[in-house]
This record gives sequence, C-alpha cells and structure tokens, in this order.
Amino acid sequence: MTINRRTVLASLGGAMAWNAPWASAQSTVWPTKPVRFIVGAAAGGSASDALTRFFAHQIAEHSKQSVVVENRPGADGNLAAEAVARAAPDGSTFLVTGNNTHAANIHLYKSLPFDPEKDFAPVTTYARVPYVLLINGSRVAARNFKDFIAYARANPGKLTYASAAVASRVGAEQLKLMAKFDAVNVAYKSGAQAMTDLLGGHVDFYIADAANALQQVQAGRAIALAVTVAERLAAAPDIPTIAESGYPEFDFASWLAVWTTAGTSPDMVRAASVAINDAMGSTAGKQFLEKQGLLAYPGSPEALRELQRRETLRWGQAIKAANMGSN
Repeated sequence: MTINRRTVLASLGGAMAWNAPWASAQSTVWPTKPVRFIVGAAAGGSASDALTRFFAHQIAEHSKQSVVVENRPGADGNLAAEAVARAAPDGSTFLVTGNNTHAANIHLYKSLPFDPEKDFAPVTTYARVPYVLLINGSRVAARNFKDFIAYARANPGKLTYASAAVASRVGAEQLKLMAKFDAVNVAYKSGAQAMTDLLGGHVDFYIADAANALQQVQAGRAIALAVTVAERLAAAPDIPTIAESGYPEFDFASWLAVWTTAGTSPDMVRAASVAINDAMGSTAGKQFLEKQGLLAYPGSPEALRELQRRETLRWGQAIKAANMGSN
C-alpha cells in the first residue's frame, strides 16, 4: 500500500493541521525520502496494521513524502523483523510489531535470524492492546464468562481456541492456568484467518485484540464474554472484565512499538519518534485509538529500550508458566 499526499485528506477528513516537517533538537529533518513501515501482521487482521495505516496517512500528509505500509506476516513477526534488521540504516525503513519480536520470541524460538537488541534502534511505543474473549455462539452455549468457565471445566480438552500471535496464545494459556481448565490450541498465521475460522464455527473461542474483536461483536457475528485488562473499555463499556468476573489478578495486554535498523542516526530516530507520537496524540489519533478499543501508550527511544528489557523477562516467565516450548 502506497500513501501519498493526494490520498490522505480523503481518508482523514482534513483532521490534521501541523507544521512541517518534523525535526529533532539538532534540526535533523525526517523524512527526506520515501518511508516504508513493515508490519509483522497481515493486512486487515490486526491492531498493528490498522494503527500503522493511520499514522502512515498522517506522516504522508504532514511530510509530503510517500509512505508505504508493507505487510509481512508469519513466524510471529520474525519475517518482518529480519527484513528491517537487514535494511540500510538511513531512516527510511521501520518495523512495526511489539512484544512478540522484541520480548517473547527469544523464548519461543531456538534461534532468531536477528538480535532483538543489537540489530535495532528503538523508536517509540504507541499503543497498548487489550484483548477480548470471543466465542462462537453456535458451538458454545455459554452467554457469560462464569458459564463459559463452568462449561470448559465440564468438558476438559474438548474446547478449541484460535491463536494468531504470541500474545493471543499467551493470554489464552494464562486464562487456562488461572481458571483451571484445558483447551486445545489451533494456531493461525494471521488474525484474519483466526477470526474467519471462529466465525465459521471451526474453533470455539478466540482471545482477539480489541480492534478486530469489537468489529465482529458490533456486527453481531461473535459474542464477547470479557475483556482481558483490569478496567472496562470505553469503546465497549458493557463487556465485563475477567478481573471483575472472579479473577481479580487477571490483567493482560500487549504493546505495540516501532523500531528501525541499528546504526540509523539518533537524530532521525528521535524525529521519527516525535512524528509518530504527534500522530497518535492528536485529537484524531486519540479518537481512533478509543474507537478501536485500544489504549494510548506514548514513548521515546529510551523508554522503549528499557521496556523491551523488562518485558523480555516478564514474557519469558509467562511463556514458561504456560509450557510453550521453543520452535
């Protein structure tokens, strides 16, 4: 997908009115050439894809540069990460993933084709992603979280659940551990595929990111039983939390962030960080996040580096507790 100045205003309704272009404290202007954001998820099937397309539109309009959103799903984001790790460090190629490539995968794969720390320059976080427990109503009779857990316990090992990324799998495994029930995982390469099979009646439940889950709930195609974060979502206040449904310690979300290739000028990195934070912190950005059921998570290169180190430890512990072995 290529986004240029002519296509942006139609998509945004003229929502932005910024001064151009972005610059770091050292007056390094970014971008000065076409920019490519490589997303480690399929088009139309994840929160990271939706949000990248949003801020890519804004950057294209603001900078008068061409911006390309390129989807490289597969291997839990590793394919996208490898492409950015091998790119030229010129401030034109960026990776959009999250805790999968830069906190979890090192615990899931025996080896990676990149070093999550050495091969990348952190840019910024931009969103936290809550998840929603969805069921296929034709396969599961329960219509609330309590009844779902009772049904799952009464049918050990008979329920199947979809997962399309590390986070959705870990969220489901943590729920299984806490609520003491068993279910069989069915792994998919993309969130779109996982959702299609849930709606088609091929699996029983799916812990999906809120951005995609709420679309299906609002359309009446899936039933939402609970959200995974500690507080109800502004976009879906009628859906209870798992925490209020008998498991007060349950609070699960993933995070989304942007990296570029190691060796990129720190001034370019900081200018890109400012651009993305400006986009998501604008009125349009805040409205987009809320509509998608996502939570703002502004950051900086330094904050992302520290978060990555902390989360690598935390996700390692969660993966070990869930008995998710190395590939």
